[in-house]
Amino acid sequence: MKAMTLKTKALSISVLITMFVTLLSGGAVSAQNREEISSRGLVPLKLYAFECGKILVRDISLFNPLLEKGQEKNLANPCFLIQHPKGTLMWDAGLPDGLIGMPDGLDVFNGGIHLSVTKTLKSQMSEIDMKPEDIDFLVLSHLHNDHTGNAGYFTQSTWLIQDVEYKIAFSQNAEQYGFTPKDYSKLQSNPVKKLRGNFDVFGDGSVVIISTPGHSPGHQSLFVDLPKTGPVMLSGDLYHFQENRESYGIPIWNSKKETIHSFVLMDNLLEKTKAPLWIQHDQVQFNQLKLAPAFYE
Repeated sequence: MKAMTLKTKALSISVLITMFVTLLSGGAVSAQNREEISSRGLVPLKLYAFECGKILVRDISLFNPLLEKGQEKNLANPCFLIQHPKGTLMWDAGLPDGLIGMPDGLDVFNGGIHLSVTKTLKSQMSEIDMKPEDIDFLVLSHLHNDHTGNAGYFTQSTWLIQDVEYKIAFSQNAEQYGFTPKDYSKLQSNPVKKLRGNFDVFGDGSVVIISTPGHSPGHQSLFVDLPKTGPVMLSGDLYHFQENRESYGIPIWNSKKETIHSFVLMDNLLEKTKAPLWIQHDQVQFNQLKLAPAFYE
C-alpha cells in the first residue's frame, strides 16, 4: 500500500511538472512579446524587491530540529512588486509598518524570535511612484504575520489565495495555524480568486503561482520569467535559508508529509526551468539583491 502511495505521488508530481513546462513553452517573454509590449507603449515586465522587516531567530532549531539549540540567526524578510503589461502584483506584505515606531522591536514566540522594521513598505513603494491602491493583485505566500503585516493596505486588489488557506483564514482555527487575522481582516471584502493548485496570473506563463503546501496548508511559491534576467523562483517559506534546503530541514510548525512532497516538486521544477531559487528569508541571498528603486527586468 505504501509503495502504491509513493508511486501515485511520483505520478502526480510528474504530471504537474509536464503541465508547468508546457505552459512555459509558449515563450512568456519572447522577442515577439517584447516587440508588442514596446509598440503598444505598455509597461515592460519588472520585479522590484523591498526590505519588509528584520527577523532575529534566537533558537534556529525552531526552523530545523537537527540544528543545535540556542544558536541565533538573522533572517531577511522581503516583499516583491511585479509590474506586468496586464497589471501589477504584490507578493507578500511583510511585517507591519507600525513596528517602525518600536525602536526596540518586538519579541514573539516566548522571546524566541525578535521582529523589527527600519523602513516602511509604503515609503519604499512611493520611491517608485506606486501606492497600495495601484496594485491589481495581492498574493501572500501564506498567512503568517511576517508576510501579512501590511496586507490591510491592499483593500482594492484582487486577492489570489489557495482555497484551503482562505477557509482557515476566517475560521475559529486561524490562530492554531499561526495566522494573525487582524493583519488581513480588511481583505474579507476584497474581490478574491480562490485557487486549487498552480495558477498563471496573466495568462502568458510569465508569473505563475505554484502550490507548495507544508509550511501552511495553502502555502504558495512564485515563478517569474523576466525578459533580461531570466526565470526566478520566489520561495515563500518553503525554505528559510540555504542550509535548510540542502538538508531538507523542516520547521517544527510544518506538516512534514506535505513539506517533503513540495520539496520534491520544487526540486524538479527548478531542474526543468533552470530558474534560480530566491530563498526569501536567507539573509546572505537578500544582501545580494538589488532593492527598489532598482529593479530586475
